[in-house]
Amino acid sequence: MVFVVFGVAVLLALGLLYWFHARAWYWHLLSVAAALGVGFMPPLVANRTVYYDMAIGFVFLLLLVWGAAAPLFRSARAKHRMTLA
Repeated sequence: MVFVVFGVAVLLALGLLYWFHARAWYWHLLSVAAALGVGFMPPLVANRTVYYDMAIGFVFLLLLVWGAAAPLFRSARAKHRMTLA
């Protein structure tokens, strides 16, 4: 079950990048910073369940992959603009 949830997070992040292409660089940098913030967040003792861990892992992977894989998914228009500048 864990592999399915984490796999969906990675595929969703890559699918969003493929569909919408990379946005401005600061959004992806902020996404990586938010992922690290979620990853280093101490777990709440009252919510310490398997489902809580999977939800935190899902959010962490979604934000990290979406932010870190952005350079691989730049649109053709953005590449063309960079060569003209």
